[in-house]
Amino acid sequence: MLLDFSLLSELRFEISRIGDAAFHGNTSLFIEDIINKRVQHEVFAVLRKEKLAGFLILSAVLDEAEILEVAVSESQRRNGIGSELMDEVFVWCAENGISHIFLEVRESNFPARAYYKKYGFVENGLRKNYYRDPVENAVLMSKELS
Repeated sequence: MLLDFSLLSELRFEISRIGDAAFHGNTSLFIEDIINKRVQHEVFAVLRKEKLAGFLILSAVLDEAEILEVAVSESQRRNGIGSELMDEVFVWCAENGISHIFLEVRESNFPARAYYKKYGFVENGLRKNYYRDPVENAVLMSKELS
């Protein structure tokens, strides 16, 4: 589901906990930035038994969107949460006139790269030394939406 602002505020600590575990402490500040400054990003979430199972943060401008973060609670991985999030994002993009979606992923993150390829994303670039802690290249991926 697409989170409205009040639900995003309510789930901010759970989103931060899941994201920080997946991305080694990068999500907390990002979520606070979205909430406090009302940066224009869409946040999608999957809830299971009233608990947050995973989330996806999307930024959209005109007819393009960028997936900024996808994270699934460790206990919920391999249960279709990521697929549910991606399916919901594609529906939202279609409803909002998005024709192109892109993202970047750590070069060493082969599971994520395979996951995105499963959804039709293609690798089409490299950003040298993009990530820190540790320094690593980012693989650029994109998908044309019909």
